[in-house]
Amino acid sequence: MRTLRDLYPDYTAEIEELDKNGISEGLLQRIIHKHRFNAKYNKGLDDRYKVVKEGVPIFGRRSRFDDNPINNKVNNDFFGEIIDFKTGYFAGKPISYYYSKTDESKEDTGGDAAVEEASKVLSDFITLNNMYEKDLEMTKQAAISGYCGRLFYHDLDGQERVMIIPSYQAIILSKTSICEPEYAVRYFLTTDINDNKIWKVEFYDSKNIYYYEGMLSNLVFVKQELNLYDYCPLQGIPNNSEMIGDAEKVLQSIDDYDKTISDNSNDIEAFANAYMVYENIMAGDDEIEKSQKSGAIKFRTGPNGGKVYFLTKDINDTFTENHLNRLEKNIYKNSKTPNLADESFGEASGISLKFKLLGLETKCGMFQAKVDCAGTYMFKLLASAWRKKTVAIDPLQCYMDYARNFPLDVVGEAQAAQALINTGMPKEYAWEKALSFVNGDDMEYIMQLIEEEMNSAAALLLKEPQDDPDAEDEEDE
Repeated sequence: MRTLRDLYPDYTAEIEELDKNGISEGLLQRIIHKHRFNAKYNKGLDDRYKVVKEGVPIFGRRSRFDDNPINNKVNNDFFGEIIDFKTGYFAGKPISYYYSKTDESKEDTGGDAAVEEASKVLSDFITLNNMYEKDLEMTKQAAISGYCGRLFYHDLDGQERVMIIPSYQAIILSKTSICEPEYAVRYFLTTDINDNKIWKVEFYDSKNIYYYEGMLSNLVFVKQELNLYDYCPLQGIPNNSEMIGDAEKVLQSIDDYDKTISDNSNDIEAFANAYMVYENIMAGDDEIEKSQKSGAIKFRTGPNGGKVYFLTKDINDTFTENHLNRLEKNIYKNSKTPNLADESFGEASGISLKFKLLGLETKCGMFQAKVDCAGTYMFKLLASAWRKKTVAIDPLQCYMDYARNFPLDVVGEAQAAQALINTGMPKEYAWEKALSFVNGDDMEYIMQLIEEEMNSAAALLLKEPQDDPDAEDEEDE
């Protein structure tokens, strides 16, 4: 659970100092120092998603009894399921990027040829950077720790490229939103050729990139490069306004579930639910050990006779099961993640299924609003670089369409689309509203295919029948 100091820090004073005097080693160290608590907490969440020993609390649990060697540590990965479900639902189907081809865009861009060139440049950027993979990673990183960074740079061929930066390596300074940065810092720990640990730090503004390295308490300036964009190239993508991860509100419930399962596993392995009783039997430790290994018991009884039997523990498994069921239900409910193992979920369809996904959809809608904000800045940033290559592009004519990875009801959607068309709605509008699997650029392609199909059919109807030479020979005879 976060403390107040683990939240993303306020950089108002640092931004004012940067506006007045620019960057310095001392100011850079101050910026990083304020971020360290947030970075360490976020790194812990990232380690938990990776299921490394240091990241999952149950793996560090000590036995309650010092002389008891049995200490099972059973991890139930609700954390990973919450993150992966949201990632697959939101970004499992690629986000569609396209340039508008309306009359307004043609006027703002400079005509049909300019629009085609702008569309090609944008399409090439999406393909070159494999934005489907980048968007999946962006969604995952933001869901894990509350936000992530998106860094734009140029490769050795001079092409615009993008990479996703984890939250514990990215500091975004902005007066409005981290989607619209004014300054930014990227810092990460690495090793030199002699395996010595060293921090590398990059500071970005709208004109330059400054490189530092060393220890965080003693950074040394290395070099300065020109920023080939007209804006800060490292932006943030928040998961929500609070910049917290999707699973943070249920971490304690997940830990309680792990502890309960682990305790039950300890009891089973320790054979603590039943004890063997030797009554009126003269059996030493050696005989007892032999009987445990062989499964057979040989003993001598006393004058009153003797017997061997199990003394079983009365375990209230109903209480334990109800406790686990309640925890599981709260984990899914409070994280707004559908439980696919729920029988009622499997029986739902259509509108009923959408209502069951309402919590997840609300969570994804909040994130989509942040991604849209970040997308507007991204297009503005890229347009500034493309203009230097004499490519005219209006960033406000670049659009993003989202398609949730939702089970398709093709028959129901087709009937809804036909009903809209029957009321007099244009086909393009009806398909866009009713068919969830059709988005912006798909619609344009579909309309083009329909037009080509109609033209082909018309050509076949207008085509005159060719003369049959055999028929002419028959007439001559």
